[in-house]
Amino acid sequence: MRQMRVLQIAHDHADWTSGGSEIVAQDLARSLGAEPGVMARLLVAATSLQRPDAAPGALGACGDDLVLRTGAYDRFAMTRLDGADWVEGLARALAAVRPDVVHLHGVDRIGAEIVPALRRLSPRCRIVLTLHDYAPICANDGLMLTRPEGARCGGASPDACGRCFPELGAVRHALRKAQIQAMLAGVDAFVAPSAFLRDHYVDWGIAPARIEIVPNAVAVAAPPEAPPRPGRRNRFAFFGNVLPHKGPLTLLEASARLREAGEDVSVTIHGGLRWADDIFRGAFDAALAAAGPVARLAGPYGRDEAIGLMRQADWIVVPSLWWENAPLVLAEARAAGRPAIVSGIGGMAEQVTNGRDGLHVPPGDPVALAETMRAAAADPALWARLAAAQRPADHAAFVAAHLALYRRLLRRIAA
Repeated sequence: MRQMRVLQIAHDHADWTSGGSEIVAQDLARSLGAEPGVMARLLVAATSLQRPDAAPGALGACGDDLVLRTGAYDRFAMTRLDGADWVEGLARALAAVRPDVVHLHGVDRIGAEIVPALRRLSPRCRIVLTLHDYAPICANDGLMLTRPEGARCGGASPDACGRCFPELGAVRHALRKAQIQAMLAGVDAFVAPSAFLRDHYVDWGIAPARIEIVPNAVAVAAPPEAPPRPGRRNRFAFFGNVLPHKGPLTLLEASARLREAGEDVSVTIHGGLRWADDIFRGAFDAALAAAGPVARLAGPYGRDEAIGLMRQADWIVVPSLWWENAPLVLAEARAAGRPAIVSGIGGMAEQVTNGRDGLHVPPGDPVALAETMRAAAADPALWARLAAAQRPADHAAFVAAHLALYRRLLRRIAA
């Protein structure tokens, strides 16, 4: 059998940002490249922040990875505003790799029009798209949260989206959906990391048979852990970008309540505010001050530090206000052997079973979160039972599932 050639495409590089889709794309490319009979490369988008001297459309490299310089981008329409030079750069990347399969990890910044461009430039390659978020469905950064209230949205429609963006109106939203769906029609298969996300895309208009569920996994080797310490399990930690929809203010308010009650707990927030606006930064600083000294901000961390930092905590708290999909922090928590306390909604509720391998709390409810944290800290037996139930996702199986999908798509061509 001849070598299978696979090109993974992501909207950023895991060495530059800490987003889940970038990490999944990089890990998958590296692991596929180690498989016998497979050649895999990674193509990432870069903005002027990473490639200030390159013109939009220029093709460069970052180690063994290809880098396509991008320019202006229409976040609403998910299309490029920097001309057509990027198509030539994409063509050069395709000529270098000659892929049988192109696997897109979202179309943000790369632009949804990459799908018809791939169809024209490489008509025989199979195109796979992992739906890491809800961006094609929701014009509010894919958060599925209403504006300005921030309530969770059950599903997109022109009228509902028009209420979030009254300056655009329902017709613009209907046209947006039609345009994005038309461009994505060229995708041969979609991958959804959670059934919850898959169901949202089915409601949006993608046929169920075109979407395969492959839960995310992380390629981390957890070192042996030190013997468990005795006593209370009262150390809680948050990991990830510190942004409003991730729920850090809920966690800090819960922490302040625990401080006022005299509870012996600690809360450490691992992550940066790089993407936060000034209003949220002010609210976060005030909430952190109110929760001190129980809560502290440890700041950004490297991916290779995550498992070790998680093992310094007892519980990983994921208090997100939005639906989430399949947050990698939960896969990392499993690899670290740490149970999670999560908002019991969306992909979080799918990954963590309440009372079996973690705990659920209502999203945005600091009173309930504080009570759950208090009870968890006081019950070492509960922690031991939930920690023993952690089963790290098998990254080798994750890679094998993608290879099986690619081979099925290629067999259709042969047939």
